[in-house]
Amino acid sequence: MKTTNNSKNNFNHTSLAIVLSFVIGFGIATIIYFVIFYDEDFTSEIVIHEQVPLKDKCSNDSRCVMINSTDTGIENITTPIGEEKSQLLQDLVRNSIIQNALKNANEKDSKMSDDIRAQIYVQREKEWTSSQKITPFMNSIIDNDVSDFLRDNLVVQSDEFAYVTFGEHILTNMYGPNVAVSIKTDNYDQSQDEWWQQSYRDIDGQPFARECEFDSSAGIFSEDLVIKIKDSNGEFIGILNSATPCDVTQKSSEVITKIEPVPLDNITTIGHYKISYLQELVSDPIIQSALKSSNQKFFAMTDEDISQLKEDTEWTRPGEGDLTAFQISIIDNNVSDLLRENLLVQTEEFGEIQFPEMILTNAKGATITSTERTYNYIQSEYEWWQVASQNDVLVRQCGPDKSINMNSEDIVIQIFDDGKEFIGILNSATPCDVILNKPLAFYGDSN
Repeated sequence: MKTTNNSKNNFNHTSLAIVLSFVIGFGIATIIYFVIFYDEDFTSEIVIHEQVPLKDKCSNDSRCVMINSTDTGIENITTPIGEEKSQLLQDLVRNSIIQNALKNANEKDSKMSDDIRAQIYVQREKEWTSSQKITPFMNSIIDNDVSDFLRDNLVVQSDEFAYVTFGEHILTNMYGPNVAVSIKTDNYDQSQDEWWQQSYRDIDGQPFARECEFDSSAGIFSEDLVIKIKDSNGEFIGILNSATPCDVTQKSSEVITKIEPVPLDNITTIGHYKISYLQELVSDPIIQSALKSSNQKFFAMTDEDISQLKEDTEWTRPGEGDLTAFQISIIDNNVSDLLRENLLVQTEEFGEIQFPEMILTNAKGATITSTERTYNYIQSEYEWWQVASQNDVLVRQCGPDKSINMNSEDIVIQIFDDGKEFIGILNSATPCDVILNKPLAFYGDSN
């Protein structure tokens, strides 16, 4: 049967209506499908980048990093020295060298798409964490002008506390990767770390401290201070994380610091070797003779006499002035020369081992020689010396050593003469490879 033109037109109109209905229906169904089944992904993306006050919680979304001190380990900065450190760091990040470095890094990274930037960060993270040696890329971050500036500010002069110490500084740009570090960190991209996200999301940008825990890259137990960095216009440009000895929160201030000898069964193999080496060193006739001579001069002195001697002795601390003639006589003599000859030791079993600093005191606790200028002349009034005088060997927990600007597990050796009489103490700084199982928390400073 032959169809008419009107029939054809009606058929075409009907077909078009059906097709349009199908397309519209499919589109709506597709949108509903994505909303229902992919809502989790969309929500997660929003949560990651949303900035909210630190006090608020992501109470309706378990995937959000909870902004709550109980859940995240955030602590309030409450001690006077903690507040001083926080202020010093806030002043530090306003320095032009940091501000300019962050602006340049942000400008460079912002030119990449999100996908390309993420891919590059993944490759850099892999290189950072898996390379057996420092690569040129890693070195460009560890050894640059900004990193040098950070290292220069590990020990900072303070009007109230004379000085404050930091174990490590990590500077990231607004996307999370390292821009400069004072020492090689465990990873390159910090943006997935809880502390970084906490700081990023906080609109107020208030500094906060983290609970005391061992920091593997800094080599100390640390209550990290985290500073959100803004430019002169108040725009977010980066984050600074600074490891610091555990003395900045109320929790740490309530813990009594006590120096206790580390059991010998908790000493590493290289630690035992270092102890034996130092015990042999202190039997050297040069050291024995120097201690005997000094003890004869101090023999009749009482504790009051020692205190008065400390008051009468001009003793400038590192960074506070030139060496006095008396200090020069202590660090420049045949005994200090002997100690310096033993700061680096070649061994068959461990290769090169090091003792970055040695301090020798007589039986009354007075420093008679040292390889560096020390912060104090009379050591007997300090707990480490008192504990060491009652133990053949004292190994101190890893902590920052202000004299040499590094973290150290000091090995402290009692010294006896041929008649088994106590004549002095040798304190030797050493990298933190002496204690086998470190404590869950250590509150205090190595000095």
